[in-house]
Amino acid sequence: APCLKWDLGSLTFNNQNLPFSTSRVLSQKRIGPHDHIILEILIGSLLGDGSMERDGNGSRFAFSQEDSHCDYLLWLHRIIHQFGYCKEQIPIIKSRKGSRTKPIRYIIRFRTFTYSSFNWISTAFYEMTPGRKTIPTWIAEYITPLSLAIWIMDDGCYVKNRGIKFSTNEFTLKEIKLLQTVLLDKFDLQSSIHKTGVINQYNIYIPKSSLNKLRKLVAPYIISSMEYKLGY
Repeated sequence: APCLKWDLGSLTFNNQNLPFSTSRVLSQKRIGPHDHIILEILIGSLLGDGSMERDGNGSRFAFSQEDSHCDYLLWLHRIIHQFGYCKEQIPIIKSRKGSRTKPIRYIIRFRTFTYSSFNWISTAFYEMTPGRKTIPTWIAEYITPLSLAIWIMDDGCYVKNRGIKFSTNEFTLKEIKLLQTVLLDKFDLQSSIHKTGVINQYNIYIPKSSLNKLRKLVAPYIISSMEYKLGY
């Protein structure tokens, strides 16, 4: 079983008995309001590997990881289920066609319920740039130590002698500079932007000088199997 280092403790509330927390409820009847904590988790994942899908009158979040990160996805599923936002059924690993070098990939995934009250998020992240995510101007409100931890566990990487890398390849340079400004203004985290070697793709690096500060911010939320992403 995955190590649930952080299980929300006293912050947990259970939405299971609320009328919008079952799969049979129409999306337009799921109107929230949404607790800020669940929004930090969901939006933190959008900065990484998470995505959103439009479905009828509403939107839902989708989470997918390689089987090597199974513990993390099961932890994420448990937390989101505790808030009443997805089915209780535990995600299972499935195979899918891969690449020439890795013909078969093993993926674990799940989705939230569909909410019309998620449409403002999907509009902000997708409507202006169909086919890819964009960073909304209001992102600073939802970048917290918790969402930083989700972002790291989703798509972060420790690079020896350089620090923590955020794989921000999908975002524009302007959007990445916005994220860089938020990290500095909210958490006093220094960062640098590096070209990836692919045209118009860039990554954010948190240097060694800010690494301990970042670790202290996110440590309460990083599960054991993901501590290597902080260089432990």
